[in-house]
Amino acid sequence: MKKFLVLLAVCLFAVGAQAKTAKNLIWVIGDGMGPSAVGFFMEAVRNGNNPAFPDKVSNLEKFINRSDTGLYFNNTKGSIVSDSACAATQMATGQFSLPDYIGQDYSGLNVKTIMEEAKERGMSVGVVTDVYVTDATPAAFLSHARSRKMKYDIARQMIASGADVIMGGGLKYFTQGENKKLLKEAKKQGYTIVKNKKQLASAKGKKILGLFADEAMPFYVEKTLHPNTPTLKDMAVAALKVLSKNPKGFILMVEAGKIDWALHENDAGASYYEMLTLDETLPLLTAFADKNEDTLVYLNADHETGAPAFNYRHLDEAQVQHKNAQGEMLYGGHTDYIDYKQYDKLLLQTRVLYYVNEDFKKLPAAQQTPQKFQEMLDKGLGYHVDISVLENPTDYDAVKKLINEQKGLAWATGTHTSGMLLGIAYGDYDGFTGVYHNTDLKNKFSAALGWTELSDTDED
Repeated sequence: MKKFLVLLAVCLFAVGAQAKTAKNLIWVIGDGMGPSAVGFFMEAVRNGNNPAFPDKVSNLEKFINRSDTGLYFNNTKGSIVSDSACAATQMATGQFSLPDYIGQDYSGLNVKTIMEEAKERGMSVGVVTDVYVTDATPAAFLSHARSRKMKYDIARQMIASGADVIMGGGLKYFTQGENKKLLKEAKKQGYTIVKNKKQLASAKGKKILGLFADEAMPFYVEKTLHPNTPTLKDMAVAALKVLSKNPKGFILMVEAGKIDWALHENDAGASYYEMLTLDETLPLLTAFADKNEDTLVYLNADHETGAPAFNYRHLDEAQVQHKNAQGEMLYGGHTDYIDYKQYDKLLLQTRVLYYVNEDFKKLPAAQQTPQKFQEMLDKGLGYHVDISVLENPTDYDAVKKLINEQKGLAWATGTHTSGMLLGIAYGDYDGFTGVYHNTDLKNKFSAALGWTELSDTDED
């Protein structure tokens, strides 16, 4: 009897210790969203006065607090810094690749992506992005190309992939040049084609191709200028309605793609709003996972861009540039540690600074005056920054630098960095804590979905 009870206890322990498996995977990618951008946004919500957050806690912070978090590297086969194409390829295929490559390993061979494998298993798949669907990140899940620039070829491959949902911008790549008849082919493949928010809301097809802009979709900070364009959340809602009908499960990739674009531009206000569109989408996804407990929601970035951070400033430089023999800075004068009002200024912005400058350059030459640029800049920012202090008040780079200096905001770069990234898994699945590499992700998801066992290198 004692032996029987011991054996029973062992069996029950083994059953209890069996790893939980998922039927669905919702993979959220904040393009360029390194830890600095994550911290910048969460702290802005905590210390700013955005009425959307009466409790001063972002959905992103709540998501992280309910999840398992790890850190991962994203270097390529031969370089320290990655681009979006290579990063997405490595994540989607589990193989090392090279910058600019789409769905190919570093030797140039096509590699099966996690979505292609899911389709073979009878699952539904979809990609949603707020840039354009042929851009690097969505392309790497559904196509194979030697260069991310091959957008027309990528568009054809995406339709041929059989993906159940494809949504974002990029209409021109499906309607021009060699792809003039591609939308007709898409209809033959069973896609319902939608081009605005109203059409998306009423779409009832089993497969949806949503193309809501000729190229990239609008920046979220300018959303009031584009009321007929769906948001990232709107697209995610529609995607889940389609994909969740499959009893065998689905994989959905949701990309907040313009976080990267705003960070490249070192535009704090625009980057805040792009983080906000991701933040507004998260509760929808976690609510779905809470209702459907066999759903894993994973949030990460493909790489880090910009690395913004506030830094204190010495307002009397003559008194502070002194160090002792050990190199310790001897502070003096007045130091500005940056007050919270800088966060509230972000909420006032209504235009992307780059577009303000582009609109200014389109004016007749006689109207391109410092006074006119000042007027347009103040309107876009929502507050006044005196550009007359600059040697050339219409020098966009100098103006942008002045705006950031007055915020006390420092940017490490206008490009990508090699910084480690956060991987955040919602749903109590094994393998997503600790330190790993982005090439480990396909194996981790395969294990979470019950396709394979978690390898020793992926165990926590």
